[in-house]
Amino acid sequence: MEGTGYNDGGWFEANWPAVRDAGGDRYVVTWFRGSYLFLRFAAAGAAQADAYLRAIDEAGGWDSGDVLPVIDVELGGPKNPNRKASAQQIIDCTTACAERLKEQCGRRVMLYGRGAMRDLAITDHMGCDVVWNPAYTATMVRNGLQSWDLDDIALWQYCGDGTAAFPKLPHSVPGFGHGKVDISVYIQGAEKPTLERLRARLID
Repeated sequence: MEGTGYNDGGWFEANWPAVRDAGGDRYVVTWFRGSYLFLRFAAAGAAQADAYLRAIDEAGGWDSGDVLPVIDVELGGPKNPNRKASAQQIIDCTTACAERLKEQCGRRVMLYGRGAMRDLAITDHMGCDVVWNPAYTATMVRNGLQSWDLDDIALWQYCGDGTAAFPKLPHSVPGFGHGKVDISVYIQGAEKPTLERLRARLID
């Protein structure tokens, strides 16, 4: 999802239930589904949250194996209007979005991103509870997320569009598109990750 006016021609409505069904008996057990909202900082955060939730409702709604709502906070490419936003504008928009999601869903909210916080020195958690950190490096970089504890970071997106510096984990998914995929791993601070803890942090 993106902003308030994103129209994908029915792709999400068709694929949201298809992702759940693809898991078969694994759904809720070891197969989970999720979606994120790419924020447009010039638009009202609460309105974008409403559009995101409406799109999910129209595609069949939430189910018991779905990851927390995710807010994607990033500046985007050189021509993206998000690059004109101030730090305060980003904080206000993201916070309003997170508050509306919590109000409507009764669930915690995940923040995706790092670069915007790094570039604009944002330390506010903006109403979010847990972090999904994109860092395509051999070790997980936290520059931009210093105000968060390591235990607050639940996902590390170590591979973006097939590009990653970490050699021991997959950089592609056989049979999926052209191989240029984003891949993340679940992390649990300094502890060994467990499926039970993943579900408690990201699903329940």
